[in-house]
Amino acid sequence: MHVDQKSVSNQTNKITYTHIKTGGPRICFMFSGLGYTYEKPLLYYVTMLMLKHGIDVVQIHYTYSKELMTKSTDEIADVIMKDIDLVLQDVLSHNDYKNIMFAGKSLGTIPLIQRVMKDEVYKDAVMLLLTPLLTRSELFESLLESTHKGLLVIGSRDYYYAEEVYRLKTNKMNIEVIENADHSLDVLYSPVESLKALETVLNGIEKLL
Repeated sequence: MHVDQKSVSNQTNKITYTHIKTGGPRICFMFSGLGYTYEKPLLYYVTMLMLKHGIDVVQIHYTYSKELMTKSTDEIADVIMKDIDLVLQDVLSHNDYKNIMFAGKSLGTIPLIQRVMKDEVYKDAVMLLLTPLLTRSELFESLLESTHKGLLVIGSRDYYYAEEVYRLKTNKMNIEVIENADHSLDVLYSPVESLKALETVLNGIEKLL
């Protein structure tokens, strides 16, 4: 296994990313949340699971102010996509991957749902949507129209949870609602239940691999 720390830039943007290489033909691009980074349990163990299966991982490092969340869904998608595109182009132009996966957490699901999943280039990519912001109607509507294979996970006590989530269940998109879990997929004051929630997520992903 080999780990590269890289940065890419254009006239207006500069972004860094970590590329963990296993030598396999598959890759997973990971988009973190606003404050939920790759060292936090969910993304840390999803990374470990990918590496276990010989899947390369690219962790994209971006930082935005909380004010970004006051913008429209499409404005947020455009802002983040400018950074993400730099990394996608750099990685995919220098490597020959046969299969692509995307994993987004919270804020990271916005460009994933509004831009990446609507791009014909990634129509066959597997999508892992971890605590997407379902109360944003634009995201929900986009997901209703999606035909991607993947997994959507959200807690029933997440402030972005929508009871209509099961409308998104298709033959390809699996839905997992973690009872009593919050936006971090933690069950308050219950470490054992929180670990079970993490196990549920990892088992759901494993089925897709």
